[in-house]
Amino acid sequence: MASTVLIAGLFHETHTFLAQTTTLAEFRNGILTEGEEMLRAARGNGSPMDGALSVADEAGWTVVPSIQMAAMPSGIVEQAAVDRFDTRLFRDLAENIDQIDAVMLILHGAMVSEDCDDVEGALLARVSAKLAEANRDIPVVAVLDLHANVSLDMVKHSTVLDAYRENPHSDARETAVRAARTLESLLASHRPVHQLHRSTPYVLPPTGVGTGANPMRAVLDRARAIEAEVPEIIGINVMAGYAYADIRDCGFSLTAATFGDPDRAARYLEELVGVLEAHLSEGYPVEVTVDVALARIDGLPPGNGPVLLIEAADNIGGGSPGDATDILGPLLAMGRTGIVAAINDPEAVVFCSEAGVGAQVTLQIGAKTDIFHGEPVQISATVRSLSDGVFDLENPKSHLASMRGTRIEMGPCAVIENDQALILLTTYKTAPMDLGHLHSQGIRPEDASYVIVKAAVSHKAAYDPIARASYNVDSAGLCTSNLSRLPYVKLRGKQIAPDGSKIG
Repeated sequence: MASTVLIAGLFHETHTFLAQTTTLAEFRNGILTEGEEMLRAARGNGSPMDGALSVADEAGWTVVPSIQMAAMPSGIVEQAAVDRFDTRLFRDLAENIDQIDAVMLILHGAMVSEDCDDVEGALLARVSAKLAEANRDIPVVAVLDLHANVSLDMVKHSTVLDAYRENPHSDARETAVRAARTLESLLASHRPVHQLHRSTPYVLPPTGVGTGANPMRAVLDRARAIEAEVPEIIGINVMAGYAYADIRDCGFSLTAATFGDPDRAARYLEELVGVLEAHLSEGYPVEVTVDVALARIDGLPPGNGPVLLIEAADNIGGGSPGDATDILGPLLAMGRTGIVAAINDPEAVVFCSEAGVGAQVTLQIGAKTDIFHGEPVQISATVRSLSDGVFDLENPKSHLASMRGTRIEMGPCAVIENDQALILLTTYKTAPMDLGHLHSQGIRPEDASYVIVKAAVSHKAAYDPIARASYNVDSAGLCTSNLSRLPYVKLRGKQIAPDGSKIG
């Protein structure tokens, strides 16, 4: 007999140091779908939800579609948005609790609301409580982002957690497929599962947790080897954590799910902590100033392709506003040419739209969100193009697909150009995780001298193949890799630097 599975999704990576609250409107601008509309919107869009539904179709599940909500990484989520999700999910759970055989959730794992530091943990605990009240002992499987700050409640109140294994997140849909297949096997076997959690005292910046380099590569490789050696282990999650959440559970952690001896699985997790510690210093990469980066660039031999100036402190995929000017401003002031940049500035888009294509404009761009991302830059330029900002990912496995699927909406956009720079202005901040971001607007970063990239690691699959060199620049912004600059309160005892520096 086919299984009946309730499926829902809640996705947000919350930067608690940003002053701006993430409202329900921002979820509406991202993803907010319910019931059959959720299914129509997700099927075929390359997202984790699409991956889960593909297995549901393959296995013949009867799907109870509840609600999916997602917004771009940003500030603390207003409680009204969480309440909106909970209202629909728990109504559907109550109405179907006697019929469903399982619950599957597509989550992020680093969501913080006005009322709760651990939204996903609280959600899973409430689902578990409702099932217990109804005497339903059924599996609850959840997909997590690799950057989840995993709490004990997330582990305690789920059957199996399954997290992305690649950063950039090229495997987001694949992870959901794997998790759904695990759920199908649980439904078929009814075998008891032990799930374990191992927190660590280490908080690593996003620039230090790309899976192409250590420490993540070493830990992940050993985790995969353990899974191959020990068949009863369902899976091991290597969780980089999300450094910009001032919450107790922030940081690197490990989880394991096993059909076998939990003590044996726990010993493997301890081994993996040792692998991490052996490579820990590599998780805190050194960044250089703009002046040092430019001096090194000037010393490069001639070559093809642009030089990437990585502005990790304004990492859009990490929640920052995407309007920092700490690299663009100096480049313009120094008279550098061949610059390509993208700035999230709705006000500037409106100004350019009113002026029209071909107009000569002088305007202030960037640094309008707060005081932490530089100063507005005055620029005189020609309005080269205007658009609705909609594009399809060139790489359907792009990191961006894990957040939004393959169709991306940047809101109304303007491209401005002068003899120094070609600049994309957007209404909705859009992470530079796919070349379609610029190509769709008539901009070829391949032909630039300098490309300013507002990312930490998520850009690499798209931009590294076209670049002749890349430099991580130490600049202003709340996604700084120098975590000692952030005013943490709740992370006492956590290590945030390679020299062993701790908070508190």
